Amino acid sequence: MKKHLLKIFLQDIKLRDKLLLSFFICIFLPLLIFNGFSFRVINEILEKRIMFSATQAFDQTTDYMFYKTSKIIGVSDSIVVNDSVREILEKDVYTYSLVDQYEDLNSLRMYLNSLKDDHDVYNICLFIRDEVVHSSSDNDVGSISDAMKSKWYGQLPGSSSRILMCPPSYYEKRRPGDPDILSLARKITSSDDYIKIIGYLRIDFLEQTINQILHNANSIDGSFTYIRNSDDRIISTTDQELLKKYHLSLAHLEALQNVKEWTLKIIADEDVYVRTTVIPNTDWTIITIIPRDAIFADIKRLNHLMLIFMMILGTIVYGMSFFIAISLSKRLKRLSGKMNNISNENLVHYTMDMDSKDEIGYLARSYNFMIDRIISLIEQQYESGKELKNAELRVLQAQINPHFLYNTLDMINWMSYENKGKEIRYIVRLLSAFYKLSLSKGKSIITLKEELEHVSLYMQIQNVRFKDSIRFETICDKELMKYSIPKITLQPIVENAILHGIMAKAEKKGQIKITCSKKDKDIYISVEDDGIGMNESVIEKIMFQDDQPFSENGFGLKNIHNRLMLYYGADYGLTITSKEGIGTVIQVKISTEHMN
Repeated sequence: MKKHLLKIFLQDIKLRDKLLLSFFICIFLPLLIFNGFSFRVINEILEKRIMFSATQAFDQTTDYMFYKTSKIIGVSDSIVVNDSVREILEKDVYTYSLVDQYEDLNSLRMYLNSLKDDHDVYNICLFIRDEVVHSSSDNDVGSISDAMKSKWYGQLPGSSSRILMCPPSYYEKRRPGDPDILSLARKITSSDDYIKIIGYLRIDFLEQTINQILHNANSIDGSFTYIRNSDDRIISTTDQELLKKYHLSLAHLEALQNVKEWTLKIIADEDVYVRTTVIPNTDWTIITIIPRDAIFADIKRLNHLMLIFMMILGTIVYGMSFFIAISLSKRLKRLSGKMNNISNENLVHYTMDMDSKDEIGYLARSYNFMIDRIISLIEQQYESGKELKNAELRVLQAQINPHFLYNTLDMINWMSYENKGKEIRYIVRLLSAFYKLSLSKGKSIITLKEELEHVSLYMQIQNVRFKDSIRFETICDKELMKYSIPKITLQPIVENAILHGIMAKAEKKGQIKITCSKKDKDIYISVEDDGIGMNESVIEKIMFQDDQPFSENGFGLKNIHNRLMLYYGADYGLTITSKEGIGTVIQVKISTEHMN
């Protein structure tokens, strides 16, 4: 009886209360006492290990940075001491034929290109005398005059070493999309006279490469690393916001110049660990700053994980927690078993624990609600799929305009009364070709050439009907004819231009012109008429408010617009511009690439 009451009691109380009860009795109190004694010792051990890990990360980063810069400097050394390069740069300009200059220019380019790679050297530019052939636009062999215009040129004489490492602030992005670059710049001197300058060299490498190396130094969340040069210019940083907050002054750096270990400083009223080192053969200094709070944040997280782990172990040791875990696990296992059936598409309701008032009972009711919702969504998806297929069928059925066919056949009928056999044969041939293109053997995509031919056939038939009252012109390059377009895109637009534009004029005459153009990967097809035009409210109704997929004259313009967006994406479709009394231009934008 008591066991039955205990079971009912455990089922009715909140699951949170069950866990708190077992944890408090069996685990919480012992762990609280143990944690009070061990927390201080653990913090000291973890802090030492974290700082040891930070030291390793910093040393590896500086070593790798030295390797990268040494490799770039080595490339510059190989160029500067290359006998062929010096020989070309020192040739007598008065006896230097133009043919030899072009041959040497190509040789320099081939040599410089052979030294580029995807990881370290982004670009190499050699600046030679203005009197010989060079090409500033190619950014590989320029003139000394070009070098003199750059910001780094003015820094070379004052450089304390044989090279100058240029920060990103020396450059502006040349074109949209160009990456930020760093550069190594140096002079090239004569082989006989080391004071005589015969050229300049600039080697570009990506700032992103340097930044990726710096990120490796940040082994602790909340820390950051940056590089500065001797002019206190920032070369690269892993976090701009933290740099603004914890930027070291020159006084701080001078005090840390010969310090090889982590130093505790107060910056922005916070305790931070700082370590710096100078990259050999450069004027760069790598600086890593770790806020002390960031270290303790990691320590706290580790202590929490340790506490959770010990609590799990406590549940195994103590009998009451074990009993409660078994009581809960049986019910949870039954419920999870039902949930696992969902992956096998077995949507079965859960019938147990429905009257329970704890979280498992709530989960059971939520599970049944979820099953009902999934079944409902499956049924809705099925109905939506059927509607989509029906809509696709209606589109195919609507591709042949019954009004146009009726009007054409009616015109043929009246011609037969007038014994116009030749004209009838002409119209029948046009009509046959028109519907042959309309059907297109069931294809929904045809070439632009076929689409324009389809429109032309339509216009020829309509001009017979309207007695050549409409001038029709098509301007399209042959190279555009090969691209694809959903069929029956232009004919409904032309039909609207005739019926609602030109035929609405008093004189019932006008012209329609179709022009095609290509820009980048897109094709623009403009259908222009000189009909009565329309105002903005009519355009808005056509494009946004008319929910009917078809107008009484065939495809509605909104339907064509939606169809093009479905094929190509949201950036494509129709654009309508019109002025009342002047005419209308409808632009069709399609892509030369794939369709959705």
